[in-house]
Amino acid sequence: MFQSDKKNTTKNNMSSILGPEIEVSGDLKITGDILIYGTVLGNVECKGEVRTSKGSLVKGNVNANSAYINGNIEGDLVVKDKVVLAKFSQLKGNLIGNILTIEEGAKFDGICRMESKAASVNKQKINA
Repeated sequence: MFQSDKKNTTKNNMSSILGPEIEVSGDLKITGDILIYGTVLGNVECKGEVRTSKGSLVKGNVNANSAYINGNIEGDLVVKDKVVLAKFSQLKGNLIGNILTIEEGAKFDGICRMESKAASVNKQKINA
């Protein structure tokens, strides 16, 4: 079922999956990618990609390298690269990203700010 041969792995490997029956109360820190089917009552900090499915809920801020949102987020979404708000997504919070795709049917209630990767890097250096 799982492949251990590095040559045959693909970009779509999730390092963590939060099932639909799971509710987490607290912050999540992930070094790889995560797929969320369940509920997170806290912030999500991810060095990879955050993917949320239809019916999922995150009540907290999400920071990630990239994001594909198809569930509900009640908090700010800060993404360094590409953000996709898919058909069933509902974002109630501000969004910062580099590339943004909003599919027909997505709901977004907040302020959007587009930043290039260079601007994000310079901002981090200034704040450090």
